[in-house]
Amino acid sequence: MIKKSIIFCILISSVFLVQAGKRKKNTENMPLLNTKWILEEIMEIPVVHGLDTAFIVFDDHYKFSGNLGCNLFFGTFSFSKKRIKIDYLGATKKYCADMTLEEQFVKVLRSDIAHYYVDNNKLYLLYQKKAIAKFEGYPSSK
Repeated sequence: MIKKSIIFCILISSVFLVQAGKRKKNTENMPLLNTKWILEEIMEIPVVHGLDTAFIVFDDHYKFSGNLGCNLFFGTFSFSKKRIKIDYLGATKKYCADMTLEEQFVKVLRSDIAHYYVDNNKLYLLYQKKAIAKFEGYPSSK
């Protein structure tokens, strides 16, 4: 009786393992272009969003725009498989109670960012091989 129970358990376990192995992993990442990248971390510090969510969208005309957390911003960019060059052009100038996030975000955008990568729907902007900003991707509504 014990032998039959052990064999039954092994059989059931192997069925679950085979089925788990058949599951297709989602290795598709959000594309860099036309994705709404919501800022999650800046300089390794988690972002707390206020009234507006800080984000960036890179479009297929080599322009980007987004929200710094209060003000809107824009610029141009160029990119290849792993490299990116961001040219921050400007932002609106409305009054914001707390400018800390905006100042940090602008500092990142004005940094000499040379590389980026997307992993698990997260966008990482790198400065001297160190991630200085991390975003989560969501489909962009044009």
